[in-house]
Amino acid sequence: MSEPGHQKKSFFNKLLRSKDKTGKKKDEQEEGEPSQPPVQEPIVYHPYGLNIVAVHGLNGHRENTWKADNGVSWLEDEDMLPEKIPNARIFVWGYDARTHGNDYMSEAYLHQHGSQLVSELADERRLDGTSKRPIIFIGHSLGGIVIKSALIHSNATHAGHLSHHRPVKVSTYGILFMGTPHSGGEGVTMGQIAQSVASIFVHTNDRVLQHLQKQSEWLSKQKDDYASIMRDFVTKFGWEVYATPLFGGLSKLIVPQWSAIGWQDNAEPVQIMANHITMVKFRGKDDPEYNKVWKKLAIMAQEAGEKIERNWQVEEGQIAGAASLNNS
Repeated sequence: MSEPGHQKKSFFNKLLRSKDKTGKKKDEQEEGEPSQPPVQEPIVYHPYGLNIVAVHGLNGHRENTWKADNGVSWLEDEDMLPEKIPNARIFVWGYDARTHGNDYMSEAYLHQHGSQLVSELADERRLDGTSKRPIIFIGHSLGGIVIKSALIHSNATHAGHLSHHRPVKVSTYGILFMGTPHSGGEGVTMGQIAQSVASIFVHTNDRVLQHLQKQSEWLSKQKDDYASIMRDFVTKFGWEVYATPLFGGLSKLIVPQWSAIGWQDNAEPVQIMANHITMVKFRGKDDPEYNKVWKKLAIMAQEAGEKIERNWQVEEGQIAGAASLNNS
């Protein structure tokens, strides 16, 4: 039995079934219709034929991170993102991201979570026969660090070494980072920014502070590793405008703009008029910040197919070339 409040490292099933061109859910069958045999879905590159994968950050939750205080979940509710991108299969990835508590704290941290994300996403897509379907990631806070780690891991795989993980990177079209710290600066290390993120939720204990500070060197190295692949993706940097309320009546800008917008010259910054927590919680379809976000995602969804098709043509050409050399 899992501990109270403990999230297993697992996918939350797709939030809504995709709809076919008639508007019916694929699983639905009208009364009296003859049953049809299951059809293996071909890889079709068309608008909105893609996966959207959302990853929460420290102390986040695979459902609650994205749910507003009025109960609206913009990733799940049918009149929110599923309506705007109706053929997207939306995943919300859950993992143990707690940084406090006396009974338990995960020793798996950031980079381990990245490889686990790739493993589970690759398995899900292999079982569905959709390994070549385009992917758009959404990362909140340090969830964006997990996504970057996942893509570095996927890119490093090759024939004979977890080659079934590689399609995740090849199929990734874009990433929407929301309040993700991408670099230290102005006398602040990445480890200190991570501590700032953890401070939102509780008076973080010394063990956690030490653990986060130790991550600083790895986070700096990740920046260099990710630099070699970052231009392979369309990137949007969402950054918070307002300070986040903390314990004791204080408030603080958790991830400053200079850290949240990264260093990519081909990426687009997106100003979000919210604090670090509420920047991914939208109260309804009329929320102006939601309208910014869904439009960015919808444009990426429309443009993803052609780019990922080209990616796979190159990838399969390289695989064929390597096989030819090995056989010669």
